This record gives sequence, structure tokens and C-alpha cells, in this order.
Amino acid sequence: MARYTINYLTGDTETIQADRVEEEGTQYTAYLGNDEDHSVIVSHIPVASVRSIHHQDAQAVTD
Repeated sequence: MARYTINYLTGDTETIQADRVEEEGTQYTAYLGNDEDHSVIVSHIPVASVRSIHHQDAQAVTD
């Protein structure tokens, strides 16, 4: 499971644990599980409130 840091426009931050975060219209949805039919939603985050979302466990890609 990955950790994501959400930076809000207010300056607040929040860390969530999820397998993936997807943008769905006016919100980001965080899911546990990689199977779209059997995943559990762990968070809904309004897009208009978010400055950035960082996948903490991701590695940088360089050429």
C-alpha cells in the first residue's frame, strides 16, 4: 500500500494510505485494492481544494 501526501490550498496537509488515487470529475478518489470491481473507497477529496498530491513511495524517473 502506498502513502500519498495531499497539499491543500489552505496550507494544510494530509497523508493517506491507498493503493491508488484517481481524478474523477470534481474529486479525487482514493482506493484500497487494485481490482476496480472489488476496491474499497477510503477517501473523496474535492479537486478545487487541492494544490498537489504526492505519491511518497514513487521513484523519480531520469533519462
